[in-house]
Amino acid sequence: MASGRWLSEEGAAAIAARIRTVEMATGAEVVAAIAGPSSWYHGLRWRAFALGAVVAALVGVVADLAAPQWLTAHAALAAAALIVGIGLACALVATLVPGFARLFLQRVRAEAEVRQRAEALFLRRQLFATARRNAILLYAGTFERAIAVLPDRGYDGVVAADEWNVVVAAMTPRFRAGDARDAFLAGLAALEGLLLAKGMRGGGDAANVLGDQVIEVDGDDA
Repeated sequence: MASGRWLSEEGAAAIAARIRTVEMATGAEVVAAIAGPSSWYHGLRWRAFALGAVVAALVGVVADLAAPQWLTAHAALAAAALIVGIGLACALVATLVPGFARLFLQRVRAEAEVRQRAEALFLRRQLFATARRNAILLYAGTFERAIAVLPDRGYDGVVAADEWNVVVAAMTPRFRAGDARDAFLAGLAALEGLLLAKGMRGGGDAANVLGDQVIEVDGDDA
């Protein structure tokens, strides 16, 4: 197993091994996926531009109040150019530095985009094609630093919708800290505990029709 974009070879192998133990213990079909940005998020660059322009304009206003005599036609033109230049610089930084761009991304939108991409991956990879409809997708968006857990309909009436949040809660702190391997391992441990608490047992003979390797994709490929 070769190392990927977000996981080392050892990390991917550790997650795959843990997936298999969870499947054998609970009878679930677990799939882990990690992906790049779930959207182009063009608006983030405009927000960065606006912030830079506003800050530059405020600095100009303060400078004018402190020394009003400096303002001339040429100075006004230079100030306007400076405002636009700083705005463009902030937009460029947002393009090149994900952490800066992320400051302008609303958490609600980030989670919605990640869930939408997770749903697309679920359908594209046909994770619903299990005899008992018992697949569970753990999906992590690296740019958004958000997690989505998608269970198939076989868990309807067995696990309440909000109970899956225990898996998200276990993964999120580690994932936001930049440790994808430990995030997935923590999520798998939480998932195993949840399913066992619901009385699910695998008997050690899970079909494993979906495989255990972590899926690593760019957001647009999901």
